[in-house]
Amino acid sequence: MTLLKADLLIFNARIVDVVRLRTYLGWVSVVGGALHYVEEGTPPAGMEASETTDLGGQFLVPGLIDAHMHIESSLLTPRRFQQAVLPHGTTTVLADPHELANVFGPAGVSYTLEASEHLALRVYVAVPSCVPATDFTLETSSGQITEEDVTALAAHPRVIALGEVMDYQGLASPGSRLPALIRAAQAQGLLIEGHTPTLNGAVLSDYAAYGVLSDHTLSTPAKLLEQLTKGFTVMLQEKSLNAEVVGALLKLPDRSRVLLVTDDVMPNRLLEGHLSLIVRSAVRHGLDVLEAIAMATLRPAAYLGLRHLGVIAPGRQADLLVVPDLTQFRPVQVLIAGKTVFPGPLGLPGSPAVPGGGELTRPLSRPEDFRLPVEDGARALAVISMNAVNTFTTLAYENHEVSGGTPNAPALTRVAVLQRAGTRLPSAGLLRGLGLRSGAFATTLAHDSHNLLVFGQDAGEMSRAANRLIRAGGGMVFLDGEEEHFLPLEIGGVVSDAPVAETAALFDRIESALRQRGVTHLNPLLFLSIFSLSVSPAYKITDLGLLDVERRRLIPLEAVSTRDVSTGALAAQEVR
Repeated sequence: MTLLKADLLIFNARIVDVVRLRTYLGWVSVVGGALHYVEEGTPPAGMEASETTDLGGQFLVPGLIDAHMHIESSLLTPRRFQQAVLPHGTTTVLADPHELANVFGPAGVSYTLEASEHLALRVYVAVPSCVPATDFTLETSSGQITEEDVTALAAHPRVIALGEVMDYQGLASPGSRLPALIRAAQAQGLLIEGHTPTLNGAVLSDYAAYGVLSDHTLSTPAKLLEQLTKGFTVMLQEKSLNAEVVGALLKLPDRSRVLLVTDDVMPNRLLEGHLSLIVRSAVRHGLDVLEAIAMATLRPAAYLGLRHLGVIAPGRQADLLVVPDLTQFRPVQVLIAGKTVFPGPLGLPGSPAVPGGGELTRPLSRPEDFRLPVEDGARALAVISMNAVNTFTTLAYENHEVSGGTPNAPALTRVAVLQRAGTRLPSAGLLRGLGLRSGAFATTLAHDSHNLLVFGQDAGEMSRAANRLIRAGGGMVFLDGEEEHFLPLEIGGVVSDAPVAETAALFDRIESALRQRGVTHLNPLLFLSIFSLSVSPAYKITDLGLLDVERRRLIPLEAVSTRDVSTGALAAQEVR
């Protein structure tokens, strides 16, 4: 038998077999960017190759595939994101650009496709379904995606899904635009991505019956099992990895529909890892390392229909990682289509022109804009309470003394959302548990409509922070007297084309300043930027007011009745 000459021959490798969950000593050859021979033992004497690599017993692993994520959460453009994640072993992603789409509409999706066209990183794209995240009666969004947009964008070969259907409460509502978007996506053969933080029972079945195939939100053992039974592919991000969930997972006879994903990774964490972080976390919580690797390679490839990826096997693309230790999981070499992309210089492709229409155009604010719109005296005010771990919130009405629009409640943080365009006065809210003692924080990365979100204790400081971003055209800023920490986000007020190390350093300075002022949340900027997300349970604030997410309705800052206000027991039905 004459063996086909290889472009690259890799031998003395401990190959990770993600099908049989084993490793074996073997060798592989690469021809034209794809694997050809994948064999146990050592190469035969007659094997020829243009280039050879002796791994010395190191592990050879398929490239990691992230089946649910948002590049914009890193605050980076696709080319800068590539520079950040390839060294950590992520070689393929399904990116849902709903942040840019909420700012630019379908042009934001087209920008993402164009910006990722010439990357080594394989970027597949989901057309965002919830632009806006709910509807225009609950918030103001600059962008909108229609069923015609879905059909047009689906013609691109790297568009393979309809992004997460986040308005899980509104899907079945009369007049909802979502069923038409789902039908348009199904007609084009797209996957339908899900988002179900609170649904179960018959309501979950109603949701799944529309054709939704997955969920990536915070999981529990009971939720995991029910969703698998009802046909979902369950995606576990870091916050879902704990002993209980892993224990339930290990009892399953078939784990092929459980994946590891990142969803959102902030720029400072990208210095430590990407999907590799989730693999390491899964192992720390009791999952076998080969199982974890399969959940980040073969299984997402199967779910996404990417049959040319995810496994070290003949005919598959040679997306490979060289890893000295599987538990530590820190690649020392990354190859895509048989070419080394790490270590070594990685070219920086050009960046496309930024779409128009996403500018921050509202007029400068005044301190009086941030006063609570209630009469002076003892008032029953809505207070949203947070926890220090995740983004779930509760709400109760409490008695507080108000003077000149300022509550006499130093433990509470004032929150406001300003439309990115227009002259409407900011919405107002109160937050318990943040711990911010002084200063003000403002951001235009404010999921998902990306209006201008401001937190602070003093109306003057809040106005200064808001105006700093209005003048700059977007970003994040923390101000406290003469101290200022500013992170520019020049593209739509959402992302920057600066290198990840530079963006991460500015991000860290803002988080450090917040922590020095008393903020104790595990991920301060992630929590704060999601505080306006109209599909994040259970209470949030948009530019139109306080929002009861589960009931999909705006509620007043001041209660109608003070009954049971002192105990926080006033029900949502008892307010306007």
